[in-house]
Amino acid sequence: MPKLLPFPVLFTGLVVGLLLLITSQFVTSMKHLDKVINKSSHSSDKVRVALLLEGPTYDQGWNSSALESMTELQKRFNFSLEIANNIKPEQIKKLAEKYAANDYDLILGHGLIFSDPFTDVAFRYPKSHFVSFNGEAPHPNQTTIRYDMKPAGKLVGILAAKMTKSDKVGYIMVDKPTELLQVEGFIEGVKKASPKTSIVVGKVPDFNDIEGAIRKTRDMISQGVDVIYTTGDSFNLEVITEAQRAGVFTIGYIADQRYIAPDYVLVSMMQDVRQCYRIITEQFIQGKLPNGKVMYGLTEGVNHLSQFGHMVPANVRKDLERELQNFIPSRGSYGG
Repeated sequence: MPKLLPFPVLFTGLVVGLLLLITSQFVTSMKHLDKVINKSSHSSDKVRVALLLEGPTYDQGWNSSALESMTELQKRFNFSLEIANNIKPEQIKKLAEKYAANDYDLILGHGLIFSDPFTDVAFRYPKSHFVSFNGEAPHPNQTTIRYDMKPAGKLVGILAAKMTKSDKVGYIMVDKPTELLQVEGFIEGVKKASPKTSIVVGKVPDFNDIEGAIRKTRDMISQGVDVIYTTGDSFNLEVITEAQRAGVFTIGYIADQRYIAPDYVLVSMMQDVRQCYRIITEQFIQGKLPNGKVMYGLTEGVNHLSQFGHMVPANVRKDLERELQNFIPSRGSYGG
């Protein structure tokens, strides 16, 4: 039998070894890639979010902002999203139980009315996290978001006082305890800017009381009010439209509502729902969403003024900017 030469044997061994190493690395890489893909797919499928809205999705304010925000975030984080709107108070508990029983991870109630029903349900479904606004959150899988609205109200009150010619300004609000601090701020702001200016406060019982809000608007206008701050969600569109017909200035709320009446909406005090839900969603996905009460305001960029309407003089804009800097010593960016 002829002897194998040492070099060919060594060369053959190296080739075989390299092929085995490459094959092993390829298999390992494919297993890792498959694991990552399956993990990502499983994770995105697992994260299920339900958004519950008290009013319609087309109100151009509170509810539509929530819908737009979560739709945008859904594209970014690839979670499944279920929307329920025009929910009556007596339906909330049953809906919350339904979503929790169907393994929804995050259940968002976009308003105060969701707080108590969520509290009734949350302790029985510890795997679901329940988020509402302006209420209570006694369970470890509950969070309630509260807006620091008194400084925002004061800022708007200063603007209203500077823009009135009749020395009469109005404020349309929902008659709920959570709304009182902003009214107090508004009154303080008006009196700071113009002690002689009188304030007419119109209260309606419900955020969806459109007819009541229109009646209050007409009543204020008949009393000579020429600047109205309206803080509803579903009724702002109608209030601004009604005031426009009478040539009365308004200040929008929650969303930038200048487009409704460009010549009559001075500015909007925005509750940046996108920023709010961006914070909530990112924290939840990272496992860092706190339970209990969480306060958001001007500092977090959740509250801020929109651009001013063309009818607001430059000196008034500068005054408001200075006031805003007093509320936020280190203002920085509003976020994004």
